[in-house]
Amino acid sequence: MENEASITLKTILFNQFLDLSTEIGENINFVQGAGGNTSFKEGNSLYIKASGHKLKDSKKKNIFVEVNIPKILNQLQNENPIKGAWDESKFLRPSIETTMHIIMPQKYVFHVHCLNTISWLVQKNYEKRFIDLFSDQNFLVIKYVKPGKNLTLEIKKQMNNQIVPDILFLSNHGLVVGANTLNEVLKKINLVSFRLKTASKNKLKGDHLKLKKICKNTPYKPSIFNKAHSIAFDPRSIEIACSGSMYPDHVVFLGTKTVTAKSNEEILGILEANSLTKLPLIIVPNCGIIIPRDTSFEAEEMVLALSLIIERIPKDREINYLTKKEEAELINWQEEQYRMKLNNIK
Repeated sequence: MENEASITLKTILFNQFLDLSTEIGENINFVQGAGGNTSFKEGNSLYIKASGHKLKDSKKKNIFVEVNIPKILNQLQNENPIKGAWDESKFLRPSIETTMHIIMPQKYVFHVHCLNTISWLVQKNYEKRFIDLFSDQNFLVIKYVKPGKNLTLEIKKQMNNQIVPDILFLSNHGLVVGANTLNEVLKKINLVSFRLKTASKNKLKGDHLKLKKICKNTPYKPSIFNKAHSIAFDPRSIEIACSGSMYPDHVVFLGTKTVTAKSNEEILGILEANSLTKLPLIIVPNCGIIIPRDTSFEAEEMVLALSLIIERIPKDREINYLTKKEEAELINWQEEQYRMKLNNIK
């Protein structure tokens, strides 16, 4: 039986973990909407954020799920590695990335969608620059594969015969940091974000009056975030946005299509020709971004994130977009549909 001092220490450590998870979740530069996940290990248990819930609610709600580490490790090659590894009666589902957290040996693992980092991870050949940028860090670059089990197996394969990394750069996806103390986790997240910070191209705000006029009698509205509109004033940014999707949350929350329109008539023409199940984002050049009226606040944050990522990409860089096959894997994935349902994403 655990003594009182041991129980008190665990409570303190758990509360500190919740504090940092909340702090990270409230920072738009690290987490947007229900993205990102954090975990800690205690004996044979992993405590991880539930799928579809927001890190910023870590202290407000009971959003962490206890899963059995040995059971999942034994099932890692199975179609559903986490099957039967948690108490399903609590109506919480472990994060899609549970298996990735388990194979990382550190006590604490934080997976964030750091905007500074993603702005690099979507570029072609970024790996070469990271050799110099992070020569003093223990890191691995992981090529893009579907999140979840596929990603875990790719990480596990690259970790074989190598020193176990405490920083993972997931191409077209995000940043993972593992450490045995929370101070070290925060230190490494901030270090990566700082080293990958680039200057934004512009700070222009959208013309809301003109955007509202253009949206008249359409199922569209201007994006609520002023910073989201800035890419509409830069031709290269518009080109990047309209040429494809760059990371999983881009596909899941915003769909696979972004187009341009300059008038109400053009928007109506786009609607008439649209065969997608999800209406596309529309950029009105030199004016701003308009989005479907039923867009949730969580998806609105993804619109803002997209703009902030794009404006951090230097003009001379080529983009490595997700393929149509990779997009389809995400759109038709049951786990992502569950996350969208929790966040009222249609």
